[in-house]
Amino acid sequence: MILGMYETFNSQSRNIGELLGANERARILVPQFQRGYSWERKHVKEFWTDLITFQKESGVKDGPDKYFLGPIVVRSESKQVIWLLDGQQRLGTATILFSVLRDIARGLGIQDANDFARDVQVNFVTKPDSSYALELGELDALYFKEVIQSDPPANKKPTLRSHRNIQLARQVLHDSVKEKIASLNPTLGLAELKKLLQIIRSDLIMACIPVASERDAFRIFETLNDRGLRLSVPDLLLNYLMRVATPATDRKKIRDYWNDMLESLGRRDINRFLRHMWVSKYGDLKNVDLFTALKKHIEDNTISSLDFIRCSEECENYVHILDVDEDALGKAARYIRTLIKDLDAQSALPPLLAAFPLMTATDFETFAKWMLVFVSRYSIIANFDSSGLENVFFALARDIRAMMADAKRARQCMATIKATLVKNAPSDERVRVAATELILSPEEARYIVSRIATRMQTDTKEVKIDEANLEHVFPKKPSAEWKKIDDLEPLLWHIGNLTMLGERLNNDVANKGYAKKRAYYQRTTELKMAQELAKEYSQWNESMLKDRAKKLARYVVEIWNFDNPSRV
Repeated sequence: MILGMYETFNSQSRNIGELLGANERARILVPQFQRGYSWERKHVKEFWTDLITFQKESGVKDGPDKYFLGPIVVRSESKQVIWLLDGQQRLGTATILFSVLRDIARGLGIQDANDFARDVQVNFVTKPDSSYALELGELDALYFKEVIQSDPPANKKPTLRSHRNIQLARQVLHDSVKEKIASLNPTLGLAELKKLLQIIRSDLIMACIPVASERDAFRIFETLNDRGLRLSVPDLLLNYLMRVATPATDRKKIRDYWNDMLESLGRRDINRFLRHMWVSKYGDLKNVDLFTALKKHIEDNTISSLDFIRCSEECENYVHILDVDEDALGKAARYIRTLIKDLDAQSALPPLLAAFPLMTATDFETFAKWMLVFVSRYSIIANFDSSGLENVFFALARDIRAMMADAKRARQCMATIKATLVKNAPSDERVRVAATELILSPEEARYIVSRIATRMQTDTKEVKIDEANLEHVFPKKPSAEWKKIDDLEPLLWHIGNLTMLGERLNNDVANKGYAKKRAYYQRTTELKMAQELAKEYSQWNESMLKDRAKKLARYVVEIWNFDNPSRV
């Protein structure tokens, strides 16, 4: 079925040897505008695993003869040049593997292996005129030539993310091939390298789709996406922006913006950034996929490709927030760290992204506190559906941008934000009731209980509360001293069963009965939360646990409060 679809594009079946080998007169060039080499360790490992699996399966009766690597899209400019419009990652990785076979063969120390290495270089890496069979785009061409295609290769430090990917791909493949021949003598090792070469050159098949222009190529990418062969949103978006770029000279600038964005994001998910950037500007996507929404927005609003790609300027702010950069975020950093790192509140990213460049440092700190109050009340304490929280945050992100763009509305922005959050958050009474039956995840427990412990401590003396020193009164591994374990086990992470200690209990005490733990709380800890627990409860059972939860509930309402959020 897949091959039938490619026939509609007049595809031709080509193996790696035919594409890169000496019999192909033309060099294969990656256009300047394409992204750099982007395969990471997992992609290269998958490529190698597929190759070795095919080698095993093809050697048995009725095993496969060929392995289909997928389609590539090319445009022939002359008999000397073929432009590779899609397929850079696979052909680039194949070239890296050729270079690995070459270099490992040279290390075997026998003449036949040196001859093999020379033949690999002459037949699959270079052309008769000493040019290279594959030339990557402007970001990677020189680095790729020096560290992969040159014989011997240079030891050059990578400077771009794509360079690091190339270096890592070579290391992964080098280690994999070395491991495969590690137990063999040089002669048998060379025989194994020759088997690998045969598979790469002859048995890895691609559907080569020729097009007359780059615009046709971009249309094919979109058609493949429409027909279910999903390309990534970033690839689709870049392809689309390139196709509709007017004038064509804007493509170089678009490529530069895109490269800057990739460098800023590093290993972070560009797809997630695009989604968060979108919802922070335009609201939820509802039932439309991200690429369709982006494309429709660009077309409906007659936005040029160059103007749209300037969204890459938001990457720096996004990275500051994701990394909780204290220099950039100031006093808001501690609250954002709790939101994003500790509580994994990813839906908070769009409103934070919208607010960060537009608010003063003081207002942004307050806004971060309000966000933490809302997430705690809505998702953790009341345990409301997360989709409702997303609706509030995504709409809020869009409204913040709109309000801050209007001088009159900007003055009322903070008041409007607070009113919106208060309106959509659970009431104090709802929070109080929910807190009495609150079952927490480990991350939530460390945050919620440490904040309550800190609030209780302020009436006596300031003590730094270490969130790591969370204590279960009824323990995870109760000793035989505990009774009615079946009643208490479901309440292990109940707020009433949790306290903070100045230092972690050792295992001998931590699992003992309540009498021994109570004595420890009274004698050793300096935290009021544990001291009061020991003072008020002479025994520990389900009834005592729930009574304590009711007493803690008043602190929950007091701490996670929009009017005074300083304790979050």
